[in-house]
Amino acid sequence: MRVDIARPMKAHAPKSRWNGLAAGCGLLLTFVLGAFPPAWGTAFAQTARADEDAPVILELFTSEGCSSCPPADELLSRIGALTPSVIPLAYHVDYWNSLGWSDPLSSNQWTMRQVEYVRAMQLRGSYTPQIVVNGRWQCIGSNPNGITRLIAAARATPPPAVVTVRAMPVAAGSRKLNLSVSAHIVRTAGDKSLIVLVAIYENGVMATIDGGENRGDRIKYDYTVRKILPAFELQPTRGSALENELSVNLDPTWRLDHLGVAAFIQDETSLAIDGGASQYPLGKTAN
Repeated sequence: MRVDIARPMKAHAPKSRWNGLAAGCGLLLTFVLGAFPPAWGTAFAQTARADEDAPVILELFTSEGCSSCPPADELLSRIGALTPSVIPLAYHVDYWNSLGWSDPLSSNQWTMRQVEYVRAMQLRGSYTPQIVVNGRWQCIGSNPNGITRLIAAARATPPPAVVTVRAMPVAAGSRKLNLSVSAHIVRTAGDKSLIVLVAIYENGVMATIDGGENRGDRIKYDYTVRKILPAFELQPTRGSALENELSVNLDPTWRLDHLGVAAFIQDETSLAIDGGASQYPLGKTAN
C-alpha cells in the first residue's frame, strides 16, 4: 500500500530544521517507487568488542493504524525493559490517519522527523514499522536479529560525548517539569555543530482501536514520545561542554508516574547521535 505526498522542502539552515522538528504491511510514504529498504550502513565487522554500557538511542516510527506495527511496539517494550543502556523512543506518524483510523498519538512532527532520516540515509521512502539506531542505521522495527546487530554496531565505537539529564520532582498540583541537561565532548565529533535534544515520553499508554487494520485491538504503548525540544547547541570539538536548565509544560492528560525523559546529542547535518541519557520514572511529586 502506498500514500503519495508532495515532497516537503528541506530547510536551508539546520537550526531552522531542528526548531521545526522540536516544536497491513509496512506502509510506504514514497518519494520514488521502492520496497522495504535494508539495514543501512551497518558496520558489523567492528562489533566484536562492543561496549555494553554505551548508550544507544532506538527510535521506532509506528502507527495505531498499521497492522505490522504491534509486533514492533511489543519488541521495543521488551528491549527497553531487558537491554541495559538502550534508550527507546516511539514516534507515531500521521500518514496512516486517512486509512480507516486516526491515531490520537500521532503528529506530523514525528512524520517529518522520519522524513529527515529518509533523506540523510538516502532511502527510497518512509515506512512503518521502522527502527533508527543512533541516527545512523535502520531496519524493519519488528526484526529482533537486525536490531540486535545494529545495537552491537552502535556500541562498537565509544560515543564522543557524555550527556546527563536530571528531572526535578514535580510540585504537587503543578504540570511543569524542571530539567537539568548537560553535555561534554570527550572526543572531537566531526566539524558540524551539534544539538542536544530532550524528549518527554510516556509508558503504559493504552489504546482501544476502533477502525483500520487493527480494528478491535487493545494495545499498550511504551516509550511514546509526547514532546521533543532543543536544550542547546554545542561545538563538536573536544572539551566543549554546556549545561542548561529547562522548564517543560506537561499536558494534563499525561500521567506523571508514567513519564520519562531522554536527552541525546545529535549532529544537525548527518543526524548521527553521539551520546544520550534517560531517567524513568521522573521522580516522586514534591510536597
